[in-house]
Amino acid sequence: MKKFLNIIILISIIVSCNALDSSAKIKKSALSGSWFSSNPNELISQIDTFFGKSDIYKGKSPLVLILPHAGYAYSGKTAVDGYRFLGAPGKSTCEADLVLLIGPSHYAGFRGCMLLDVDYIETPLGKVKINREAVGRLSGDRLFRKDPAPFELEHSIEIHLPFLQRLFREKMAGDVQVLPILVGEIDDTEAVRAASAITAAIAGARPLFIISSDFTHYGEGFRYEPFKHTDARTTTAELKKLDTGAIDLILKKDLAGFSGYCDKTGITICGRNPIRMALALPVEGFEAKLAGYDTSGAMTGDYSRSVSYAAIMFSGKLRGSRAQAGDQEELTREDRAYLLQKARDNISSWLDRGRGISIAAADAPINTQARRGVFVTLKKSGSLRGCIGYVTGLKPLVLGVLDNSYNAAFKDPRFEPLTAAELKEIAIEISVLTVPQEVRSVDEIQVGRDGLIVECGSTRGLLLPQVATEQGWDRDTFLDQTCYKAGLRPGAWKDADTRMLRFRAEVFGEDRR
Repeated sequence: MKKFLNIIILISIIVSCNALDSSAKIKKSALSGSWFSSNPNELISQIDTFFGKSDIYKGKSPLVLILPHAGYAYSGKTAVDGYRFLGAPGKSTCEADLVLLIGPSHYAGFRGCMLLDVDYIETPLGKVKINREAVGRLSGDRLFRKDPAPFELEHSIEIHLPFLQRLFREKMAGDVQVLPILVGEIDDTEAVRAASAITAAIAGARPLFIISSDFTHYGEGFRYEPFKHTDARTTTAELKKLDTGAIDLILKKDLAGFSGYCDKTGITICGRNPIRMALALPVEGFEAKLAGYDTSGAMTGDYSRSVSYAAIMFSGKLRGSRAQAGDQEELTREDRAYLLQKARDNISSWLDRGRGISIAAADAPINTQARRGVFVTLKKSGSLRGCIGYVTGLKPLVLGVLDNSYNAAFKDPRFEPLTAAELKEIAIEISVLTVPQEVRSVDEIQVGRDGLIVECGSTRGLLLPQVATEQGWDRDTFLDQTCYKAGLRPGAWKDADTRMLRFRAEVFGEDRR
């Protein structure tokens, strides 16, 4: 009976493939016959066996799955520990119509993200349709570009396709499309930019993100031995401790903490940059769960060379593309009053007790939990007395306000640290930023609405939108002054190697008259 059903499945695949446009661009599988079986029946049987050993999860549907990408014999079980959140083969309960496959590049070095601009990827189970409209929209961003070469031999994306084809069946030929993205070197700021660009490019879709990553690669062959292998029990405990440190930060959606942990430990998580992008996604109602963990050492008995695998699920709702478009959901009057009071309480606490106040982001008003760029400005008798901030949302907004109220009061190098006697004369102003967007023409810039960032090489200058209004500048003067802030000559914004970005800000402050 099972063999008969598989034959029916294969016939439906063949029929749907024959209906495809003969001029379609198709990427042939680079993994068939090596990473997984080239025989469709054998491949189906192998995948179904993994599902047979894993209970189907009934609960919240995932928005993000972080899953491993080794050969099926090694990481297949752990991958299905995550895929079980989507249902059973052929009976998926997932309502996604777009699967974003985001993985690291193992064979090509580059900065930013690469896109695959073809119509289909083919595996032994048939063809999977790529959403070329989203590819086109993303390629307009400087951080993304089309290039098929890095995808040619890459396994981190393709290894997941047969699982998806088994779950969604014939829908993968068109009803459920994919968007493959390979990630090279990025920093946290670029991760936030990439997440925002993706969110805008897929507006209107029902997305599922598959973040492809193995965890610790341990051993001399991987050039990573933070501890010496002595015996299986000790090495197992050390590997789990190392991986758990990273996994705990992922479960907290702590982008800065995760990046810091990777830098501090040197942990060899091959998909750390795709994971950064997942942590930067704007998610409402975020919850996370560790669904599975294993090591190749536990399977082979060889702990002198071991790779760790984890399956992690995020649930929640992807917020829309307001930040990408330059718009933003305004904070309520209560939200603004809350943030201003916390900024003042924090400065007062540092002055009185030598330490700031402590707030759990989850206990703050919901609108102040989102990760947003934020600047805190201090004014004394109408004159600037300190201003420091984050351009992008490295932390929840309320925590960014605490950080930068302290920085503006005590760490702005242009001023002496604030004194207790001055505090009553200080008015606090908060600027909540949208995600910076590339300026393609100066005609896009509107004085009073837009803030500016000018970059050239390693230098950067930023001015908030209210500065131009307060000073009465026109657009060219605003551009010149932002160049000056970056240590560049006036007019440097016209140079080919100068990069400009614009952003908007929701500005509110205390009335201390």
